[in-house]
Amino acid sequence: MNTPERLHVAAAMGGGEVTARRKILLIESEADQAVYWDVVFRSLGFEVLKATTLLDAKTLLDASPSIVACSSWVADGAGIEFFGQMRARPELALVYLVLLTSSGEEVIASLRAGANDCIDMSAAYGEIRARLELAERVISLNEALQQKSAALGEALSLIRSELQSAAALQAAMLPKPLDGAGVQVRMLYRPSELLGGDMIGLTRIDEHRFAFGLIDVVGHGTASALISCSLIRELMDRMLALLQSANGDERRDCCRMVLEELNRRYCRLNLPGMYFTALTGVFDAQLDTVRYCQAGNPNLLCFDPETGWRELPESGFPIGLIDDAEYACRQIDLHPGQMLLAVSDGFLRPQPEDPGGCLELLHALPRLPQRAEPVIERLSDIAAQVHGRDRDDQSALLLSRSAPAL
Repeated sequence: MNTPERLHVAAAMGGGEVTARRKILLIESEADQAVYWDVVFRSLGFEVLKATTLLDAKTLLDASPSIVACSSWVADGAGIEFFGQMRARPELALVYLVLLTSSGEEVIASLRAGANDCIDMSAAYGEIRARLELAERVISLNEALQQKSAALGEALSLIRSELQSAAALQAAMLPKPLDGAGVQVRMLYRPSELLGGDMIGLTRIDEHRFAFGLIDVVGHGTASALISCSLIRELMDRMLALLQSANGDERRDCCRMVLEELNRRYCRLNLPGMYFTALTGVFDAQLDTVRYCQAGNPNLLCFDPETGWRELPESGFPIGLIDDAEYACRQIDLHPGQMLLAVSDGFLRPQPEDPGGCLELLHALPRLPQRAEPVIERLSDIAAQVHGRDRDDQSALLLSRSAPAL
């Protein structure tokens, strides 16, 4: 069928609009072919932008056509090569590319270059219409996906912003370093994500005593962070209330009493999978002692200038597992030059020969630290070495007695 006959057929079959005036960029150097395709595309409801060369077409791309229909050969180059150049530009990734060809051999090459479809120059009007209807469906799906992706990106950005604000608030809740009564208290906190399930507490009772606590809630993220922040505040408030009002044995047992109260309450809540480990303790500068109680928290590590680092026995079940669990208080001396280190299990790497996982950490700590800072710096280095899925929330609390003056 010659060009005038084809034009007559196209005009006679027009009126079946497939889209609401989408733009199609037609690149064709031969005048009669350009007129034919222009009539066909307009009859299908497209707004047609016309270029006779690839150079002109590059300028018209700024008009954001949805479809580019290019002849296999035009005055200044090959359509296949032009498609390859377009696909190299990310901003044109969603443009639908159609090669207008009379050669079946060009189909494979054009598809490999990035074309979405090929239309034979002699194709019937009905086939052309069907192919462009397919193009319309693909473009509409891509646009819908892009819109949903943009909406999802905005939602994720908002969530991340909220998480960053929550992380800043959680960091602000961490206690400040403490110096006084011949002791340094330093902390390290490294959540595995923006928010963590670990939390540290420190409360001064009087000029000679302070209470401390460490919470590690199972899991990570927002829920664990909310629970850990609530728990540490509750733990420290209860410790302070007991220490200020109790006498004798009650004061000595306040760490145990607080953990048992928490355990009974959280067991009654019956929250599936919700449990946490905890450590409570009281340092007394007048007695040179630390009295503490553990609920599944990793073993404490103690440093003495003469014997180096050693591991202290652990005791107690995690809170929220066993309703009638009992906890025992322990007491150690903490004299000038000695240190006591509590860590969460994110620092530990259990091995068959070391189920508790403390040996590797013990060997990594400074051998003869005289101040708290080198120990915290070493822990920070250890925390920075763990990445990806292996990383857990990492927190540490260090009590360091000032070394005696020489």
